[in-house]
Amino acid sequence: MEASGTQEEFDFLASGPTSTSGRSDAELLKGALMNERVAPEVLQFETDLISRIEQNIDYQEEQIDLLKESDDSKLLVEIYMSELARVRYLLRAYLRTRLQKIERHVMHVLDNADMAARLSDKESQFARDYFVLFGSHMKAAAANHLPEAFSSLVRQAAAHPQKDMVPAPDLDRHVFCRVLEDRGNVTVDEEGNVAEFNRGDLFVIRYRAVQQLLAEGAVELV
Repeated sequence: MEASGTQEEFDFLASGPTSTSGRSDAELLKGALMNERVAPEVLQFETDLISRIEQNIDYQEEQIDLLKESDDSKLLVEIYMSELARVRYLLRAYLRTRLQKIERHVMHVLDNADMAARLSDKESQFARDYFVLFGSHMKAAAANHLPEAFSSLVRQAAAHPQKDMVPAPDLDRHVFCRVLEDRGNVTVDEEGNVAEFNRGDLFVIRYRAVQQLLAEGAVELV
């Protein structure tokens, strides 16, 4: 039995159907992974990209099974299996990196509506479950042994109005970023200093200054 479809139809190296950059879904996933690893905060979950990647993985597995029935396709099968393994690695690394960041700042994520909205449904459930387990452990290990006024997990003292024990990402951390779109003069600090952002430029800059540009896809972190 012959495999249905052409090489391009299930090759991750081909540009994705909704990609306007000419980059393949595998390349877009690699970029999303790098952005997630470098950014101090949890970024928006790449819902459409991950959905396409997962669908392509399922489809490519089916095509590989069909190709295995032909002795003439052994080399092609090896190539596709190698590419499939690479994409699976990128996908696992992307999801794992996000979960690690959610664990690190779980209270901040759940306490901030904008941050919580960036999570996938499964990540949201993971964050809630992790917080329950983390809170139970911290109370049993320490908080329950302290005076009630100091037993909060989010405030140093009950009288404090602010949640001063909730760790937040350091948005002023410096990052490397590459400009993907010409944006002209961009304000880079609170003093109003500007820098000219042209396609291909590389900057070492505070993350806060390019936070919105990253969300818009105008820069990538490296």
